[in-house]
Amino acid sequence: MRTLIRLVGLVVTGLVLLVVMAGPASAHATLLFTGPAADGTVPDGPGALTLIFDQPVTVTGSSVRLFDADGRAVPTERAGVGDGGRSVTAAVDQRVGGGVYTVAWQVVAGDGDVMGGEYRFAVGPAASTLGNGQTSSATKGVGWVTVLRWLLFVALALYLGGLAGQRLTHHHRDETTPDPPRPWLLPGALAGLVTTLGLAALLVGDGSPIRGLARLTPAALLETGPGRLAAVQVAGFALAVLAVLARRAGWGAVPVGVVVVAEALRAHPQGRQPGSGALLTAVHLVAVAVWVGALVQVLRTLAVWRGRPGVGRVLLGAYARLALWLLALVVATGGLSALVLVPLNRVVTTGYGQLLLVKIALVVVAAVLALTARWHLRRAAAAHDGGPPRPARLEAGVLVGVLGLSGLLTALPTPTDPKAPLPFAPPAAGPVVPAGTLAGQIGVAVRASDGQLVVQLSTPDATGEPAASQADYQMSAALADPDGPSRTLTLRGCGSGCFTAPVGWPEGTSRLTLTAAADGWTGGRTSLAVAWPPRPDPELLREAVAAMRQVGQFTLHERVTSDTSRGLGTPSALSLSGARFLDSEPYGSGQAPVTTRLDSTDGQTRLALAYPAESLQIELALAPDGKIIREVLAAPKHLITRSFVYPDHDAP
Repeated sequence: MRTLIRLVGLVVTGLVLLVVMAGPASAHATLLFTGPAADGTVPDGPGALTLIFDQPVTVTGSSVRLFDADGRAVPTERAGVGDGGRSVTAAVDQRVGGGVYTVAWQVVAGDGDVMGGEYRFAVGPAASTLGNGQTSSATKGVGWVTVLRWLLFVALALYLGGLAGQRLTHHHRDETTPDPPRPWLLPGALAGLVTTLGLAALLVGDGSPIRGLARLTPAALLETGPGRLAAVQVAGFALAVLAVLARRAGWGAVPVGVVVVAEALRAHPQGRQPGSGALLTAVHLVAVAVWVGALVQVLRTLAVWRGRPGVGRVLLGAYARLALWLLALVVATGGLSALVLVPLNRVVTTGYGQLLLVKIALVVVAAVLALTARWHLRRAAAAHDGGPPRPARLEAGVLVGVLGLSGLLTALPTPTDPKAPLPFAPPAAGPVVPAGTLAGQIGVAVRASDGQLVVQLSTPDATGEPAASQADYQMSAALADPDGPSRTLTLRGCGSGCFTAPVGWPEGTSRLTLTAAADGWTGGRTSLAVAWPPRPDPELLREAVAAMRQVGQFTLHERVTSDTSRGLGTPSALSLSGARFLDSEPYGSGQAPVTTRLDSTDGQTRLALAYPAESLQIELALAPDGKIIREVLAAPKHLITRSFVYPDHDAP
């Protein structure tokens, strides 16, 4: 037991040091969004391909490749990363024509595994040939990863468990017993060295160990976080080999403990719960390694001590007591890690969860076999020859299977919760219909695009500036289709004050009703019209600006409010020229990042403008001659409603 405590203490100490020096590593990355959208259609060939992941990734020269319908490669530039490593962009070097195109991508996830996949998009009227817009990702070389991770865990068991088993057997022998066999420390250290070199080759070889061996250099490893962790593991086992050859095998526990820490930093739990996730993994690995490795050493010793039943029973009994503590650690850390990785409602319905249940079942079987071996030892003490009992041998075989399943689980992505908050808003798919208003004191910016809705809420801080990160937001939404039926939308968080929902927009004008709240601020309910499909019309804005430039004096009636729960504000009137008015307006130059023509009402053409960088949403109502009749401007801290009265028009 003291040996186990020392090993756990060593690993925890190393873990703290490496967390401080290296920072947290992520687990498998999931491809969230693409531009152009997967299985989507764009009118013209894209100038760049964009992939957005839920966690930071690194790229290689061939990370993003584009192919036409005949499988011919379309030239693209080397991919680059942005948004803290979460977005990957590759410029397309030539204009592509109509047809279906395939994007093949490959990145290195934070855990060091090479992830890849492909998706399609269409240019022109080819949407009917595509699928349902789903993307998928998988670990490149998953077979290699599974085998190498299994061998890595076996190597850890042979070394750490071998040391614990050696101490146990020496402590319970007497002068008449033969020397116990030497633990397999050197084979374990060599196996670990070869295995970690193979994993490093997988990393730099984009999922191929053969290709990676030709590229395996210190510079190639040290340029990425996962590569540095792989280098730490290689160095750890190399030092362990030297320690065994120098007859100082105990010293080798220190670098092998660092290997465990590096493995914990790249494991799945660390990606979900930085710090505590790595600690759970480290303790779990040490407990399993000692359980398996010490059992192997004890069984080998019992085979040598056959004919000495008394000593054998004492040794097996001592191991059984140690195994009880190890089992408690394995169950506790494994259970907590499972809760971190797999939601309870998805344990049975996902492949990862089902494999996890199989692993748990094997651990239970190993525990039952351990208890059976001890019971057998007590009941058949007189007849027992001191050799390894059959249940104990079966226990060792089952535990090796547990290590194999652990290797497979590290190579598979963990289930993702479709309702879990996203770290950022999904990018717009195609043209956008913008809208904005206030709900009480809460600014509301709406972005409707193909298949989705994104709503950004914001509140003013004490100085009147937007402070989206300072409030705890709540929102509900309902959508009434043009023909009347209303339905509640299922919202998903996408950052502070950000909510998104999948929406299949019907043709026509839908009514979106939002109820927003934020701690410390007055919220409320508001309603917005969303006209679909979007019709970008920058020319209409230019025509309206040109018409307003020709206007002489007119009267502007204006209301301003920072809290719609108190009304639209006190009316005021101002006489000015069209040119002077435009000089103070964001659209005065005749340009806007987003211009969308809306359905006409009462003979007036409606135009929606959006300035995402300024968090401004504007809706204009235009007369047949192009002059502005009404304007609604929504900003994060106020709502302005205006009406325009011209000398030759009655007030609207």
